[in-house]
Amino acid sequence: MLNVRKYNLLIANGLLWLAVGTKITLIGLSAYGRLAGQRPLWPLILISLAVFAGFYAMFTGVVRKYAARITGLEEERPSLFKTFSLKGYILIAFMVSLGISLKHIPGIPDAFFAAFYCGLGPGLLSAGIRFILRRIRIT
Repeated sequence: MLNVRKYNLLIANGLLWLAVGTKITLIGLSAYGRLAGQRPLWPLILISLAVFAGFYAMFTGVVRKYAARITGLEEERPSLFKTFSLKGYILIAFMVSLGISLKHIPGIPDAFFAAFYCGLGPGLLSAGIRFILRRIRIT
């Protein structure tokens, strides 16, 4: 059932992170678009860069941890669902729920979504790219 070659789990992981990172970045860019002309954007851009730096550093460890988990699997063709541990799936569910909740809370300003999501999204994109690069280096 959805068994793939072990090292292709790195590609699957990378594609998942790229898809989520793209969606989050587009939400942030949309918020920046709504703010254009209303206020100077450079302070928000600086916040986005700081958020990106924080998430880049955090996701570097996450990529390292999950890549080691994947490459350490004993089966040559494990289930696609072995990409993450149970703790990882719980964290993903929590983060997705938090993100959906934030979008539906009235009163959160576009400035928050612009600055935060344009830092988080590229952080996720960079993690996806690093998973794929790890797979490429193995071949």
